[in-house]
Amino acid sequence: MASYKILPLRNEGIDLEKIENRIEAMSALESSADLRSGTLPRSFQTFQGEMCYVEYAEEEETEVTTLEGEGEPIKVADMYPIIFLGNGYVAYDANLPNQETEAEVVQMVSNLLDTDIAYEAVEFDKNDLEGVVDQANKVREADFKPSDQKPNSVSARYIPGLQDTEIWNQYENDPMEKVRVDLPDHTTYNVSFYEKGKVTVHGRNIPSDVQVEVLRYITDQVVSNLDIDSFQKKLGGEF
Repeated sequence: MASYKILPLRNEGIDLEKIENRIEAMSALESSADLRSGTLPRSFQTFQGEMCYVEYAEEEETEVTTLEGEGEPIKVADMYPIIFLGNGYVAYDANLPNQETEAEVVQMVSNLLDTDIAYEAVEFDKNDLEGVVDQANKVREADFKPSDQKPNSVSARYIPGLQDTEIWNQYENDPMEKVRVDLPDHTTYNVSFYEKGKVTVHGRNIPSDVQVEVLRYITDQVVSNLDIDSFQKKLGGEF
């Protein structure tokens, strides 16, 4: 499975040639830092002439144990995807190791767009998650957090006709932390939406082109229809 956060931009259009040029200019391979970070040009892919995928890479130092029992320092690299969806949204890896790396990834989005805007990921409130449910082909799972009882977290999952069950009727007015659904026309990969803004596409070894396709559908048909309060949407205007 693959998990992402979604950044809303200020307009829909992106210049793929300009982004590709900036990817080359900001390559981690060209960095002179002791621990390098930046884009990975060889990961760059385009889709349908309006979307693209690239990885942000950063090195860290760790130790490996030799046969002599000694710790030998080596440098390893981690790569994190950034996907420009061509519709006013960018998706980036939600499973980053810390807030510092997340800030660097989001800053890289600004750098690749050649803008000083500090983008912010969307979050889903109760109404947003209910909107996801309303648009879903099937609800597979929901996590509620009742405010007036213990346990303060209740999960309902993998029940046919989940929305017609007693547990759904009991907790449907409480805030949701997560909902997992089948989207119309995209039943091969079901998708979870989390309160903190994470979107997970479920499946094993999902090809990058399929991830891009599903994320484009999610942002076109689900996220864009939600009343998400975002700083970027309020700004309007052009880059």
